[in-house]
Amino acid sequence: MTEEMLEKVAKTVGVSPDTLRERAGEVFEAQSAAWLNAGKTGEEASVLALRVAARQIANEQAKLRRSGATLYEGMFVHVPKAKEWGKILYNKMQGQLNNATDEVKNTLIDAGRIVLFEDNHDGSFTRYAREDFFGASESEVSDLPRGTQKLDESTHYYIVWDSNNPTFPSGDKNFKYGAARPHDERERTSLFFGRPQGSNGDWMPITIKGSGKEADVQFPTFTTGTIGVRPSRDGMTGYLTRVSDFTEDESLTSLFPSDPLTLMQEYLPEDFLVSLDSLGEYYDNFNGKDGWWDRICSLVAEVIHIDPRDNGGFILVCSDPDITSLAEPVDVYVPASQSHLVDFAVGTKVLLTGQAWRTREGDDRMSVNGWWAFDKIAPIVASPDVEDEGWDA
Repeated sequence: MTEEMLEKVAKTVGVSPDTLRERAGEVFEAQSAAWLNAGKTGEEASVLALRVAARQIANEQAKLRRSGATLYEGMFVHVPKAKEWGKILYNKMQGQLNNATDEVKNTLIDAGRIVLFEDNHDGSFTRYAREDFFGASESEVSDLPRGTQKLDESTHYYIVWDSNNPTFPSGDKNFKYGAARPHDERERTSLFFGRPQGSNGDWMPITIKGSGKEADVQFPTFTTGTIGVRPSRDGMTGYLTRVSDFTEDESLTSLFPSDPLTLMQEYLPEDFLVSLDSLGEYYDNFNGKDGWWDRICSLVAEVIHIDPRDNGGFILVCSDPDITSLAEPVDVYVPASQSHLVDFAVGTKVLLTGQAWRTREGDDRMSVNGWWAFDKIAPIVASPDVEDEGWDA
């Protein structure tokens, strides 16, 4: 397999040569033993691996097109935990109803906020709801719908998913109208620096949203690659789909004019902190102002401990590089799927992105939602044959 052949096939399927080479290597590693055993030469097996890899990539791209997604290239810089909106709302409503009078409950029912069920203790329930949901404000039902939550021994309820739109804009019936809001309603909103693949424009900050199972994926940060998302009309928001897989591609570091440290210093001029010790001042300056709950900050810390996790991955304990700092260290949770990124030892510098908050006791903290290691200290077991590429290239 020649380099010219690889570049030609890569151009045909619309990916970089490095991406195709990596996929072909994975195919070769998995299948070469069987091919060689069947009498193929090493060269024939390499070409076959290239052909299979190209077909896999082409099939993946076809799935993207069918899903309405567009392939974007760039990197995630901020990937917070998924918000459990269902649990949050039900816990809040449970607390409100526990001490509510009948008048308050009726107000919530009439406003379309909740649907209430009284147990008749004969196998049936009396349902109390806003009249337009079911044609009557009071009716008898034999079963509690899925998603109903127990309030007390005789009362159940659910939060209404949508109380305003009987139909979708298309005219189809809205299945959410008057129905129970799911308890398991997850959403993750991440920040991605990138652009549509194949475009010649500069990178731009794009909000990437995922809900349900798509919100469960913890994407690596400051690692360049490609991902398929369904873009909004203005292109500033992308929605994850079932086929939104992130594929690492180090060659895409060339998309950015500088390394992540300089990028974040320029992108967050007011929010790039001097140290962990300055979190308190930062919190006091911006807490309560517009956009606070979505405000991202960034800073540089130093790895002081690397703790392997029982289920794979690591916890990076990071503190201020300044030895005189009294700030509490912060933990960076690295999932098992990103273990390969921890190729350094204690003493390595890390760029952190996240959000500042304050405990009830008045301690200032940072939730870390993105990290990038630089000025790396090589681990003792590091192989001398492995070259560090990517941002340092």
